[in-house]
Amino acid sequence: MLREHAKVIDQLSQIADLAMVALAFFLSLELYRQKGSFDQVIETHYFIIFVVYLLIWVLIANANNLYTSRRMATLQQELGRLIRTHVIATLGSLAIMPLLVRGLIQDRFVYYFIAFSVLLTAILHVAIRIILQRIRAAGRNIKYVLILGSSKSAHRIADNFQQHPDLGYRVIGYIARQKNGLDVHYFGDYSYLGETLAREIVDVVIVAESIHDPIVRDSLELAHIMGKTTVAVMDDEIYRLSRMRPFQLAGMPMVAMYSVPHHEWQELFKKVMDIVISGLGLVVASPLLLLIALGVKLTSKGPVFFAQDRVGLNGRIFKMYKFRSMVQDAEELKKKLTHLNEMSGPVFKIKDDPRVTPIGRFLRKTSLDELPQLWNVFRQEMSLVGPRPPLPSEVNLYDPKHRKRLSVKPGLTCIWQVSGRNDVDFDQWMEMDAEYVDNWSLALDMKILAQTVPVVLGRKGAS
Repeated sequence: MLREHAKVIDQLSQIADLAMVALAFFLSLELYRQKGSFDQVIETHYFIIFVVYLLIWVLIANANNLYTSRRMATLQQELGRLIRTHVIATLGSLAIMPLLVRGLIQDRFVYYFIAFSVLLTAILHVAIRIILQRIRAAGRNIKYVLILGSSKSAHRIADNFQQHPDLGYRVIGYIARQKNGLDVHYFGDYSYLGETLAREIVDVVIVAESIHDPIVRDSLELAHIMGKTTVAVMDDEIYRLSRMRPFQLAGMPMVAMYSVPHHEWQELFKKVMDIVISGLGLVVASPLLLLIALGVKLTSKGPVFFAQDRVGLNGRIFKMYKFRSMVQDAEELKKKLTHLNEMSGPVFKIKDDPRVTPIGRFLRKTSLDELPQLWNVFRQEMSLVGPRPPLPSEVNLYDPKHRKRLSVKPGLTCIWQVSGRNDVDFDQWMEMDAEYVDNWSLALDMKILAQTVPVVLGRKGAS
């Protein structure tokens, strides 16, 4: 938005990265040729690795906003997105490649190729940033910014640009109703806007006040008339408008206003990832599933699995499966234990629950009782990451704001699981789920999955 020819620059940046990944493939191939000859069949298998990785890379790089303007991110942030893209592309490739060619991921070529890819793309990104910084240090390619308003956002904008001159933005001053302590030049109130825009070099006008203010609206119109690029700090109204998408239904033009982030390609990849990982998980974990099933069956009366109605996406009811960890008549006993509930809100949790069997306590502590939910994920009733599916009786007691968590598919793990689980009260839990819904991205899912592993192994917050 703040760059001329932004799409062209994005595409050129992506082509340069893809060229580095291709170079990494040929370097790895040449390394193997030097080590010894290999036949054409093996070389074809290696090409499959390259194609799979490249396709996933393109998808994840765009999902991670890797090609967002370098002005809008520090080197650490850019390299962080780059490494995250490589990690996700690697995990995706390792999950998909065994389905194409058996034994492929055991070959060290995969890891040489990935290592070269990370190294070459990182060198490219650092080199481009150094070149751009030197250009800006020479006084070229600088964007001059005028801030409208003196709110906390205005202070934050001015401070960020001053702390990161490498971004190439220079704040020349601000206009507001009155002087308010910003560490930049004060041009005067809004009546001075036209004069300031005519006299000063201004590339971008950043609005740090509510656009519902009539004076701010008039100022935006004046900046537009004078041909200035304007950027508004998001308030709730702008945020909602940013999620609006035009479309046609039965030939009628309509506008959809999404209450949650809507990223088609990321959503598609999440769906594929859920199916592939849960399917592989069920196959790989089948011996463990059998052992747990035998343990449950031999140590207590009742069925191996516990099936319970849960509420899924937008109120859909489905059967959620767990290994039974309680005695057979646990639901009847719950009524006698209601007064011992240790959770606030419409959720029932107590420590040292007398209904839990000895093997059930171990399964709960290790979260192994949740493994059958991989079947729910495979059936697309749940996802790997998402708010935990509630009971219908709990949902009936929700406040309207709590129902936001039902606007996405429920999952095996979410922010709540990696933040203490039972150590978090109900209101905090709902806030965490709302935070997940409002900020969903594929990168956030991968971050939560990565954080879930040590939490489960450390048994943090489990009961």
